[in-house]
Amino acid sequence: MIRKSLCFIVFVCGLCACQSMPSEVALEHTVADYIEVYQERKNFERLLSFYAPSAQLEDMIYGHFATDRNAIAKFYDWPNSKLTVLEGKPLFTVEQKVVDPLQNIAFFSGVFHRFSYFGEELGPWRFLIKLQFDKQGKIIHQQDWINYTPRSLITEGKNLNTPFLVDDKKGK
Repeated sequence: MIRKSLCFIVFVCGLCACQSMPSEVALEHTVADYIEVYQERKNFERLLSFYAPSAQLEDMIYGHFATDRNAIAKFYDWPNSKLTVLEGKPLFTVEQKVVDPLQNIAFFSGVFHRFSYFGEELGPWRFLIKLQFDKQGKIIHQQDWINYTPRSLITEGKNLNTPFLVDDKKGK
């Protein structure tokens, strides 16, 4: 009887844990969908739908910190940016991807292909992106490490290495 009760408790706790976090399959699917939408760079509203309203985005090299979905939309600004991917490739290729459903986190790395941005040819750029998800499978924090070139694009970037994202004028 004790054994059956213990098995029942373990089963119920397992069900509760599964309901409180996205399943491994669901999180894998969300990350794959996010990557596809980002690569195609056509459906801006769909891209924004992956983010929780209070999501944050840190671009560690550029030095930009967005504090909610509206700030993220303003940062990306797909509708107004004049970006054309060259060579008939997607915007980027993912070379490695790790999804950890226990921590609701995903990392992916790869290469942004050559593209034209407001008439200036840029890329290729190597990158690493970290995504943290909430219990509903929405992105709550994104951290980008993109190897921007030319360096003149980022000379005025803020130093996001300072604790708690305090704007440290000396730390530029």
